[in-house]
Amino acid sequence: MTSRGRSANNVGILTLAAVLVVAVACDTDYSNRPHLATFASPLAVTPFIATSIVPQRIGLTPVFGIRCVAFPSLTTRFDLVIDLAGGSDLFMQQVGFTLLDGTHRGASPLLISAFDLSARFGSTLIRSGSRRSFTFDPQFGCGSFVPQFLVVDVVLLDLLGSDHSTKVVVPVR
Repeated sequence: MTSRGRSANNVGILTLAAVLVVAVACDTDYSNRPHLATFASPLAVTPFIATSIVPQRIGLTPVFGIRCVAFPSLTTRFDLVIDLAGGSDLFMQQVGFTLLDGTHRGASPLLISAFDLSARFGSTLIRSGSRRSFTFDPQFGCGSFVPQFLVVDVVLLDLLGSDHSTKVVVPVR
């Protein structure tokens, strides 16, 4: 049993290869003209970001007060560790904290802006090839559900102004 489709495929591949070789050989010299656009490899531009929470399972402490009589507000303390293993230096631009109950229902996120981050930590720079730890102690408003998870969304900004987002989810004990 011989297959005819296989030889047709080989001829098509050879024809395509020949056309590509001829097209490259006939390329015009553009060295004297200005570049209209430049493209970089996504691997050269995209940094590898590993984000973690220490401890890996956080505890929430109720904060009783006049505003939250039935359901107290909650607070916790943890370190957000960002490990930047490539690309370029990044700045922490925004951090969002959300408590979830197991059904993915949660309160609106608690957002911390670049201005507030700078006021708290000074520089938010994370150098390429390094690890940096940021200590947070967010206080969440009055809750009406039992939280099971904490979601931390981090937006990082590179020197060219491009956003790089990362997310980490940890269980609540």
